[in-house]
This record gives sequence, C-alpha cells and structure tokens, in this order.
Amino acid sequence: MSDLSAQSTDIPGLLILRLGLKPTEDGWFKESWHRAKMTSLGMPDFDPVQLNVSHVEARGTTRGFLAEPWDRIVSLDAGRAMGAWVDLREGPGYGRTHVLELHPGIAVFVPRGVATAHQTLVDGTTYTYLLESHWTQEGRARSGVVDLYDPALAIPWPIPRSEAILSRRDALKPPLAMATPLQPRRVLLAGAETPLGRSLLTEMPKARGVAIADLAPDAIASVDLSAFDVLVNAYGDTATGMAGGMSMPDDWVDAAERTTRLADVARRHRMRYVHITSDPVFERTVPSHNEDAVLDLTDPRGRAQAAGELVASTVPRALILRTAWVMGRDEGFVHDVSVAARRGARSTVVDGEHGRLTYTDHLAEALRHLVSAGAAAGTYNVTGEGRVVSWLDVARLVYQSHGADPSLIRGHAVPHDGGRLPAVLNLDRLKSTGFHPKNTWLDLPERLSGASATPETSPAPADAAMDETPIGHEPTLDSARDFSVLFVCTANICRSAYADVTSRARGLHGVEFSSAGTRALVDRPIDPPMAQTIRTDADASKHRARQLTRRLVEQADLVLTMGGDHRRWILDEWPKLGKKAFLLGHAARVMSDLPDHVTLENLATHLWSHRSTDPADEVKDPYKRGPEAMEAAARQIDADMDVIASALERLTTVSS
Repeated sequence: MSDLSAQSTDIPGLLILRLGLKPTEDGWFKESWHRAKMTSLGMPDFDPVQLNVSHVEARGTTRGFLAEPWDRIVSLDAGRAMGAWVDLREGPGYGRTHVLELHPGIAVFVPRGVATAHQTLVDGTTYTYLLESHWTQEGRARSGVVDLYDPALAIPWPIPRSEAILSRRDALKPPLAMATPLQPRRVLLAGAETPLGRSLLTEMPKARGVAIADLAPDAIASVDLSAFDVLVNAYGDTATGMAGGMSMPDDWVDAAERTTRLADVARRHRMRYVHITSDPVFERTVPSHNEDAVLDLTDPRGRAQAAGELVASTVPRALILRTAWVMGRDEGFVHDVSVAARRGARSTVVDGEHGRLTYTDHLAEALRHLVSAGAAAGTYNVTGEGRVVSWLDVARLVYQSHGADPSLIRGHAVPHDGGRLPAVLNLDRLKSTGFHPKNTWLDLPERLSGASATPETSPAPADAAMDETPIGHEPTLDSARDFSVLFVCTANICRSAYADVTSRARGLHGVEFSSAGTRALVDRPIDPPMAQTIRTDADASKHRARQLTRRLVEQADLVLTMGGDHRRWILDEWPKLGKKAFLLGHAARVMSDLPDHVTLENLATHLWSHRSTDPADEVKDPYKRGPEAMEAAARQIDADMDVIASALERLTTVSS
C-alpha cells in the first residue's frame, strides 16, 4: 500500500489526495478519510458531519458546475470519471480551473466556493461526498453555478456535449461572465435578544443576529451555519448611569453554559470566536486596566464574566473583547438621557463613576478590524478614547445639546463595595494592531447635533403633554391611498407579525396592514410556534421583521401596539406622533361602539379622546413561553381584530 499523499493545485485550497489503494484477496482497501494523516499533509482541519453517496448507471452523465458553501471531499468508490473544478470565489483566482481523472484511489478536497463538475466515463460509477456541514436547501440556494461547456473555461471533456447526458438544470446554467461569485462568509451574532446584541447588530448590517436559544442543540439545525466564519457572543447589556438602572448580575453557571454552547459551535464549524465582556468588574481599583487585569471573583458579575472568558479562551484563535460604557443608537445611557432631555424631565444619574464612552459603531469597527487583520488570539480592551468623564458630565452635555436645563440633573452617589468598580481600559494593545480608537467625548456633540434646540414639554406625564385636536379639525386623509394600520411589538416575530399576517388575509378593501418592532430581530421570519397558531389561509412565509422608525410611524394612520411599553416607547421617542398609537385591546373596546360622527379621518382623534392604560388591553408576550402562551396571544389578537376589522370595513365603506 503506497503512502497517502497530497498535491496542491493552481486553485488555492484545492488539494488532490492520493489514497494509496491496498490490494487484498477480496479486491482492495483504502482509507477514504483519516483526519490526523490528511491534516498533517496540509489539508485544513476538516470535521465532516454528512456522507452522501451517488451511484450513476450510464456513461456520459455530466453534472455541474456547482460551488457549494461548505468544504467537502469528493471521491469514487467504483468506476472512473473526469473531474473538473472552477474557482467561483471573489478575488484574483476567480475563474481558474483544474481537471483530473478520478478513480477509487483519488480523493479531492474542495474548499467552499470552488465549483465541482464530473463526467462519468464508465457505467456503474459511484461517487462519495463527505461534507463539513449538513446539506440544507438554504445552503444550496446560495451555491454558485456556471455552464459546463462555457468556452471561457475550455474544459476538455472526453465525451462531447452532443453525446453527454445533461439535466435540464445543468444545461441552463450561466457562462462564467454572467455567473455570480460566491459571497464571503458572514458574521453570526449571538445574543441579538439582549440590548448589547441588538445595538451591535444595528451597526453590522451584513451580519445575521440570532438569539442564544437559536443555537441550542434542539434548534441549531434551523440555522445554516455554512454561511458564517465568525461567531460573536454579544450577550449583554448596554451601559446605564441612571440611578437604579443596573441589571441583575448574570449567574456564573448560566454564563459558563451559554459560552460553552457557543464555543462548541465555533469549534465544530471552524469559526473565529469573538467573546465580548461588557463593563468588566476588576479585582483591583487602579487608574487604568491592562488586558491582564484580573476579574473580581468575589462579585457575582465578575464571576460570570470570568466564567465566560475562561470558556472562550479554550477556542482556537478566540478573541476576547473587553469594553465599557457601551452606547447604542437606540439603547443605553445617552439614548435614555436624550429622551428625558427632550421631554424636559428630571434625571437622577450615578455620581462618582468615571470612564470612556464606547459607541456601538466604534465597537463594531474595532471588531471587524481585529478579525480582518488576523489579530493574534487573546484579550483586547476596546473602548472610545479621549477624556475620562463621569456620568454627570455626559448627562449635562446631552441636556445642553438638546437645549434642556442641566440643573434638572441630580447626582446620586453609589457606594463602591466591590460590585461596581469604575473601569478605564488601557488601549495600547488595540492600537498596536493598527486600529485607532476615536475620541468619543469630542464626538458626542456631533452625534447629538440633530437634537431639537428646545425641549418638548415640562416633565409632565406623556399623555398630558399632548395637545388636543378638536373633532372636526383633523387633517384630511389622502383619498388616493389606503388607510394604513401599523402593528408594533418588541421583536416583530410573534405578536405584531401574527396580527400583520392574519389581518392582511382578511382582504379589507381600502386598508393596508404592516408591522415593526421597537427592538426588532431584523430580517427574521415569524417565530415558527407563532406561525403554527394561524388558522386561516394567511401566508406567513414572506414576513420579515423590521425595526420601527419615525418614518413608519409618520406614514401610518393608526398604530396598534401589543403592550403598554411599546406605546410608551413611541411616546418617548416621537411625542408629537403619539396621538395615533394605542393598545390593541383599547382600540377594540372603543371601536366596538363608534358614534356615527367618527370617520377614518377622525378615528385616531376619537381613540385619543378615550385613551386608557388598562393592563387588560395588553397582549402578553408569548415568545419562548410554550404553545399555550402562543395560542392565547393568537386568540386574543383574533378577537380584538374581529372588532377592529369590522369597524374599519364600515368606515371605509362610508368613506368611499
């Protein structure tokens, strides 16, 4: 038996493996797969999860070219074939080819993005495909394809096209000049259900966000992991300097279990793992902390952070990013203080803590830099640079930028008993990689430059702050367009998604429905358990979650929220638009008995004049709470929409 050997080709990463058949008294023997031997010869560490076998009866059968989004080993168990490969990855090697005659003593390692084709040379040829990822329809849809007989490729097929057996699908593939290169792998961001994850995902539009539960062993099959080469653990909070605003510390056992799950996914799928530790709690109080600073194991938050970092450090090439005072565009201290400043409300702010602000777009930029630069594994401090400030300094600058009175801010001293130590992080190691952090303190006024120069109102309750518009003096609706109803919940994958999909199926003439989330899991489909509660012919397959924006609220004639927190979110963000936002249940109660003078034009005004905040009008969030909770939410929405739809149908008839 000859030794196993590997031969490189002109296509980067494409390796010819000569297996060395050993004759036996029964025939022959070979080692089709030997991880240790093959990786020692230069093949990437390959962790196969699926073996496919294809037996072809007829000589001349020609299939390809198909560039799948996962690594694979192609070989024959019987027969002979002509193999051909073309590089469909973006880059200087795009369109490069390689050909080889295949027999049972040859295997070919084909990296992701390199298209494979074969022509069967003898009857009864058997192909095997060893895959690093489970085959999925989603993955197949992302595969690159090209014409087998494109003259630009000049593949010397032994059997001419006139005699070859082609499938219709292969015969219609485009030439190389019209082919679409296989896109690079993306970032998978876990923890999108948390404030830190949501805020970071906003700044990484090419990344896909998933909840930690989506990567649980019983759910992970629904995620096509072949599309990703970086896994980011962004489970955590954005920073708050509001008195009493700290979240409950994470349990270290939960943190370890969560990180272990993600680390296992990263290892199995050879992803670069990035672990983010937000607002680390250190053992010692010093002016500035280096990357080797020890986390405080006597503090619950510090224990959880240490457990997560310890597990993360076991993943090859893992990056651990320590950051602090993270501010999202729509979450975090600056956002919360801006809302209070616009309303002219008082704010109580933590006094005595100092740090540097970190904007999520800067954090995302540093993350991308470290990954693309191939930074060495280990811990990196990542924050903004510039002046070390207090929460009071930040709050006063925010109020001044909004034209609010800084005297409305009150400081609240929080004793440092080991649980909330200030964390100013030394950035020298990050700078040594070529990344230059921005001065976030000087950048803050520019970020707030779009703020109104005058606060909205005095610190009165949001409802009381609204001006009343007498019935009969409402703006006239454009008769050329439909009446627009916008449903709002948190993630836009359960309650508002269900209301949107089922309401569209009602087919109301003159009424259009849409939905959004205050903290949407953008581009996610409707949650499958929620979709299963749909009893009509409604098609939920096209629903994709989207983030609630001012423009969406402006375009809507009526905004129906699932919870009181969603209505308050709109009132806080855009006070002047709040007069069209109501709880779904409240709208149903009022619209069940509308006076004759109510029209589409004054419907929102009528609802506003009868506004209430009865908790019974809310639809409780069923997400991850089991099928009973999903069913209860669905039936409550159905009942409320029966009333609302009936009223809208009558009003649109009268209006027309």
